[in-house]
Order: sequence, then C-alpha cells, then structure tokens
Amino acid sequence: MRDFFVSCGYPLEILQDAWKINYYTENSLNANPSKTQVCAFHLNNHQANTKLEIIWNDQPLKYDEHPVYLGVTLERTLSFSQHAMNVKAKVAARNSLPRKLANSNWGADPKTLRTTALALSYSTAEYSSAVWARSCHAKKVDAELNNACRIVTGQLRPTPLPLLYRTAGIAPPDIRRQTHGSTEKHKQETDLRHPLFDHSYPRARLKSRKSFRTVESVQPDQAASKRLELWNTWDNTTNEAIQPPKEQLPSGRELQRKDWLTLNRARAKVGKTSSTLHKWKLRPNSECPCGNQNQTMHRRASLHRPGPEGLH
Repeated sequence: MRDFFVSCGYPLEILQDAWKINYYTENSLNANPSKTQVCAFHLNNHQANTKLEIIWNDQPLKYDEHPVYLGVTLERTLSFSQHAMNVKAKVAARNSLPRKLANSNWGADPKTLRTTALALSYSTAEYSSAVWARSCHAKKVDAELNNACRIVTGQLRPTPLPLLYRTAGIAPPDIRRQTHGSTEKHKQETDLRHPLFDHSYPRARLKSRKSFRTVESVQPDQAASKRLELWNTWDNTTNEAIQPPKEQLPSGRELQRKDWLTLNRARAKVGKTSSTLHKWKLRPNSECPCGNQNQTMHRRASLHRPGPEGLH
C-alpha cells in the first residue's frame, strides 16, 4: 500500500505522518472499523484495479470502489459517471407518478403536472449538482428530465428539445445545473461559514478538468434572470407558435388533458400523422385519407376544421 501511494505522487513524509495520527485515542473516541470504508482517488490507470489493504484496530477496512458521501456517489477518477447513472435511475422511478396522473381521461391539469415534475424529478436530478454538473456524464440525466417534460406537455419524442422546453416552461437541464453552480459559487465567495470560503485553489494541471473555480458567481436573487438569459442565448428556434423562453406554462393550460396535448402537438408541428407513423413503421404508407401522397401536421391542420378535436 505504501508503494501505491508513493507511485500516485504522495510525498513519503506525509504518509509517515499519517500513520502516526492517533486522533480517536487522544479524544477518547471509539473507532468503528466495521462501518468504515476506504477508496483511493487518483488518475493512475496502471493502478486502477489496485485495492487498498488497511488494518485499523486490528480489523481490515472494507474497500469500496464507489463510496457514497452525502448522497453523491464517488469513484477513483471523480468523473461522477456512476452517480449520473444512479440519478438517472432515481428520476426514471419518480417519473412514474406524474405519468400515472397524466391519463388522457382524468389526468391532472398541466400546472399540477409541472409542479409535480419540478418537485419530484427535477429536485432529485439537481441535488448537489454544483459538484458534478461539469462532468461529461451529467447529460445522462437529461433523458429522464426530457421525459418529465413530455409527461407535462404531451409532446412526442420527435419534438425538438427547444420546443419541448418552451411548452413545459422549464429551462434546459444543463442551464439549470449551471445556474445552481453559479449560486453556490456566490455562497463560497461571500459566506464565512462555507467550507471553501477564502480557499486557495491549487494550480490547474489538466485542461480537461472543469474546476469549480471557473464557475461564474451569481447572486441567488438573480438566478432566475440569469437562467432566462442563458436560455434565450441557447434557444435559436424560429417557431413562433410557442411562447418565447419563459418559466411558466403557455396559454391553453386550462384545457382538458386531451385538448392540451393536441394543442401542444399542433404548436410544435409534430403529431401522429400518417407521415410520422410511416416513419415509425406503424403504417405501410404515409398517404392522407384525402388522397394526398403525404400527410403532414401542416396539411392536417389546413384540411380539418379549427379546434383541438380537428387536430387530434
């Protein structure tokens, strides 16, 4: 074990001092090795499968490749890959409740579904996001958050994401995580109680690592405006049928569930037309009942009488 730490770049003097620490005895504390886990954090891939063998109070400590600290799953390289997968699974399980509510016959109103999605799915997905939001694996969670937006709006999977977020009135997940990190950065710089207050950062060594030190600081009361600013910069869609980026549901939210989802699909111009069903291999052709060779959402809206029942 000593050779392993030395090969990872730890000075031998620090290791020798660490072996002499007798914190528990000096403070009259009882150690509990059975509840203690150890893990080595390093980027030495040659030692990736090396397990630490540490004896404490004559008992071997358990080696855990993915220890959990304050709800965040860690691993050797601190890439947060396993944590992103765990969060994705949790959000998928929580999406089941609003999905049951969103029944086309008796489903809850859009406002209730949106509030449920934010309280259950988004709160779980954004827990401690200031720590792992800059990981390249953070986008794994976005798929389930997109499903939550589809439950709220009734949009189909082919709907472009900018239109999906506009219809749901919820900012894109990466922008929400970025804003959470910015507010946490402001706390770190101004709150004397913060563990990293007035912390001296080490010299940056790897360009691929996006450190917390590079995050822009934003005051908590300005987080909503900053989130909206980033959303407008990110969204370049030209569809004027849907409201511009805004954190509230668009008009029509008072409609019944069936009419609400039909209206949203008409706005996004993505619906269960013959052309779409043929693309999904659910119909042998894309012909329109009127005889046209291709039935699209635009043609369907122009032929049928106005109203949700004519577009469904």
